[in-house]
Amino acid sequence: MIAETALDIGGRFQVFILVDVKDGGLDLFDDRVYNETLKKSVPDEFRDMALLFNEPLLREWYPKFSEHGAQDQMYQALQVFSYSFPEFDYVWQLEMDARYTGNVATMLTNAGLWAERQPRKNLWERNARWFVSGLWDDYSEFSAHVDEEFSDDSGIWGPAPGAEHYIKPQGPTPPDRQHATWGVGEAADLLTFAPMIDTIGSNWTYEHTVHGFQPGDGLPRRMGIVSMTRTSRRLLRLISAEQRATGAWVVSESTPETWSFLHGLKAVYVPHLFAFNFEDGDMSTVELDNMVHRGPAHSLASGEKTGFLWCENGMGIPEGRWLSASYFYWAGDAPNVWWDYTNGTCTYPLLLHPVKQG
Repeated sequence: MIAETALDIGGRFQVFILVDVKDGGLDLFDDRVYNETLKKSVPDEFRDMALLFNEPLLREWYPKFSEHGAQDQMYQALQVFSYSFPEFDYVWQLEMDARYTGNVATMLTNAGLWAERQPRKNLWERNARWFVSGLWDDYSEFSAHVDEEFSDDSGIWGPAPGAEHYIKPQGPTPPDRQHATWGVGEAADLLTFAPMIDTIGSNWTYEHTVHGFQPGDGLPRRMGIVSMTRTSRRLLRLISAEQRATGAWVVSESTPETWSFLHGLKAVYVPHLFAFNFEDGDMSTVELDNMVHRGPAHSLASGEKTGFLWCENGMGIPEGRWLSASYFYWAGDAPNVWWDYTNGTCTYPLLLHPVKQG
């Protein structure tokens, strides 16, 4: 990844490694302690791109928080990074157990350019659906279908309805709704690799994990599985400022999605190829569509019957066939695809997660 991003395209990207130091007794504000820990923890060839943090450091930044662990607060360290390196307008966060069967720099660049071409009209409604390519000639046909479905102008236009009860929206003032191309040419503040869904009524185990917002259950919010995103400096600063001032938070998978939704910022789910290795044989496109879309029209990939979220009350993952996906938050078929690819098997460009070895 380092070769393909920082070197292959002339330094358009710069790679950093955020290292979560588990020893909370270390004072990383002390230069001597920091340098000693860096030397002990990171191989020499990666030290000049590694940045250390631990929970006490994050606690100094966000003293009104009760939670600083990486699982629930993946973006706190990235927010600190954005303040430390303000020269970066956008930051990609990729997890160490992600792999790509192609050129990473090309994939990230194309994702940003594609998102820039997307209009805001019914964007949140498109964002909340998986793009099942076999159902449509192309994404434009899919987009036109969603526009027709929401031709009554009921789609989100600007900040989330009711957002003003929780924050002061900082996104652009929406034009009249007849401006169907609003957002075209606008760089997105948030890019995700999974749909951004409404979690209310989903039975997701973190559905009610809302802190510092009153009333919490009524907070308009969105989430996307796997915390691999591109976030803008503006978005990270808005999240950080609110968290420092009020201690308000939701879990990692909801953080940039919810703040974008509340502020009326441009957020785009970037579709990419998935592979499923179904044990019971192939599935038709219509059957796949029925498997991944079980929710209400405004958030078709969610709802109380959604199959891919980890649900509370001992339900686990309701739709077990998601465990064969090449991109998921649970160990599915990604390691097998990566193993075959590294051993010479030709495959489509696939973003894989998680791959814990290799």
